[in-house]
Amino acid sequence: MGKVDMSLTKQIDTDHQVLPIWSDVIPGNCMELKSTVMEGKKRHMGKLSTILLTLRWLKSLVNTQYVDSKRIIDSYVMNLVAREDKDYHETFTDVPYLIPYIAKGSKKAVIVVPGGGYCFKSMESEGTQIAEKLQANGITAFVLWYRSCPYYMPIPLLDMQRAVRVVRSNAEKYGYSKDEISAVGFSAGGAQISLFANIFQGREVTLDGYKRDSIDDVDDRLNYLALVYPALNYDYNYPMMFASFPANEVRNETTRLKLKEEYDAIKHFRCAELPHYFCYGTKDTMVSLEAFEQYRKLAINPNNKLTVVEGAGHGYGASVDGTYAYWLDEYIEWMKER
Repeated sequence: MGKVDMSLTKQIDTDHQVLPIWSDVIPGNCMELKSTVMEGKKRHMGKLSTILLTLRWLKSLVNTQYVDSKRIIDSYVMNLVAREDKDYHETFTDVPYLIPYIAKGSKKAVIVVPGGGYCFKSMESEGTQIAEKLQANGITAFVLWYRSCPYYMPIPLLDMQRAVRVVRSNAEKYGYSKDEISAVGFSAGGAQISLFANIFQGREVTLDGYKRDSIDDVDDRLNYLALVYPALNYDYNYPMMFASFPANEVRNETTRLKLKEEYDAIKHFRCAELPHYFCYGTKDTMVSLEAFEQYRKLAINPNNKLTVVEGAGHGYGASVDGTYAYWLDEYIEWMKER
């Protein structure tokens, strides 16, 4: 399975002021209880039960066949994510935000998109630690906390789109260029970026009750992107469709296959012109390395770069212990060359 952080849902503390990405009306939010669309049960979770539920959830991530993992996913979110993430609400009232790490004099801005199996955000090892390293090397970064299960597609992509527009709209304030906006995504965060760049970019918000504002008119293009052990479709992680879409749509074979085809960054690849940075570990069994290579072959920009992390599994992130940290140095050098 490779290295996976067992404390993935741990909420980080930060002295940085957060920047909400939406105004008063957040599309997709309402006062309805999340439990109305979930099938798990809330219960007391001791140390052993926490470990066992986490292991069950991790095991459910990978399967090339359709498996109904709805109850496992919802139980994990209701009991562990809800407990550890202070920004998770019992109702559909989560407020997505960016955490700015401003580097004076930087002409570039990077949106850091943590992974978490479409269920949570690994905000430390795939978020703030990445942003801190970028900032220390003179590159401005914004860590994105986006809405995830039981918020379903396209809500996470709306948050991604809005984040790009908010970052671009703040270019003059923070001193970076509007033409130097990029993103780096990890695991499911890599899915966020690849799906956004290839499928969702340029779409309009059409959810009921939402009123457009001036930020909706801001360009939502990414100028380049980085994918670190990304999930690029649901072929290898079939059960995780239950974390991304309503259960009735996934359980219906016709709609399931339609969604699986629609949300596939490889089948709908359209950003060959964008410079890409790629990174994966040779012992990663949590995402498909075959899909990774298929996508990489489609991305033909001569400025692309690949880092292969020998011996690494999944979820090494910033690798603050130094074991695999060289990938982050190579990524930063690639960024500086852009």
